[in-house]
Amino acid sequence: MQPLLLNRSWFLKLLCFFSLAMSGLTASAIELTGITNSHDPSTLIREDDTYFHFTTGEGLWYSTSTNLTHWENPNTVFGDSWPNWINDAVPGFEGEFWAPDVIQIGNYYYLYYSVSTFGTSESAIGVVRTPSLKNPTWEDLGMVVQSYGGVNEINAIDPAVFRDHDGRVYMSYGSWFGGLGVAEVDQATGKLAGPVTHIYGGGHDSIEAPYITRNGDYYYLFFTRGTCCQGADSTYRVQVARSQSVFGPYTGERNLLPNEDGHRKGPGHIGVLKQDGCNYVSTHYYDLSDNGTAKLDIQMMTYLNGWPSMTHNFDTIVQCGGVTEGMYSFTSRHSGKALEVAYASTDNGANIVQYDYFGGLHQNWYVIDQGTGNYSLINAGSLKSMDVWEASTSAGANIAQWDYWGGAGQRWSLNPVGNYVEVQSDLSGHVLDVSGWSSENQANITQWHPTGGENQQWMMIRQ
Repeated sequence: MQPLLLNRSWFLKLLCFFSLAMSGLTASAIELTGITNSHDPSTLIREDDTYFHFTTGEGLWYSTSTNLTHWENPNTVFGDSWPNWINDAVPGFEGEFWAPDVIQIGNYYYLYYSVSTFGTSESAIGVVRTPSLKNPTWEDLGMVVQSYGGVNEINAIDPAVFRDHDGRVYMSYGSWFGGLGVAEVDQATGKLAGPVTHIYGGGHDSIEAPYITRNGDYYYLFFTRGTCCQGADSTYRVQVARSQSVFGPYTGERNLLPNEDGHRKGPGHIGVLKQDGCNYVSTHYYDLSDNGTAKLDIQMMTYLNGWPSMTHNFDTIVQCGGVTEGMYSFTSRHSGKALEVAYASTDNGANIVQYDYFGGLHQNWYVIDQGTGNYSLINAGSLKSMDVWEASTSAGANIAQWDYWGGAGQRWSLNPVGNYVEVQSDLSGHVLDVSGWSSENQANITQWHPTGGENQQWMMIRQ
């Protein structure tokens, strides 16, 4: 089956990359092969050895890759039918789903999608989830947000989701009509946790396809201006603005991707995959060398003087000296036991201990790249941050959980030691340590000066 597109539809390699990008030397761009047609691509996401690319199309279709470059195995989420609520929300809907985006929350992958008809704001965003993308069992959870056709409404299309440094998840969305909005997502339900805040655009200004990511102290709002869906005549271009709050105000709008770059025309719909310390950006473009066919593009993004910069000048998937964002368990090399929040507590100050791993959410941690060489470690059960108790710099201080506030006692480096890592506090320079070299369940985790001992080394296992 060929997918059907809507008409709206750790450091030498890094140094080499920067040398190419900064010196202006020419490197070959990566070549995407197989099923490369795409419009409004989702953020690329990986489960085990497989990447997934969801995109606009009939039945909410997607393709897969094992290397980010060759795409194959097209499939759909809904096939020829869809949830009944869609017919009530968008009368006349014919099965063409727009602009999906996907994120892992706990034990599920949540896929957000929009349903609408071209040129109107009578639209809705829904969400479907599955415990596995490789072997999916899709469960539709219904509507997330709706717009009713008003000229000044935030149009309920183009959802984009991301996880902030504190572990919270936000969804941005919108287009012409009322501009762009953002709201927090309730991670227990996949629905909105609070009101929608208008963040940019409006007045039927040409703007759509928002995507928010964070790097250091700034949130970056990417969006597309111009008109899509006209092949070689499309006027799409990608802009970016920034803010120190996810809710804005976003200022300093500037050009990021021009309307035309060689054979690429009308780029749109950014998503950012944070892998091995690199930022891989997916967009679509219209291929001037192939009759304006809409295709998937992958670029690498770095930050220069506080603003993102994009390049095609890399010819292989590289490691940039970091860890791929996602949900992980941390298992002690010494004891074989996992880091967990004691007794699955959700209280501030609850100790971090070791215990036999059995898959509880309190034994898993969201590893969130802050873009500064440090990571947040947010417990997947409590959504609280791993924290050095009372911001101590003393060896032997307890490691606990606490509401995220962004201090140095909640920032961590993940230093490779063969197949393991040392987890080092940005505050103290000490590393996580199984107290007294214990092999017992409930043994306390403290911080201690690095000794190279196996009780300070942890196997990170992607969940």
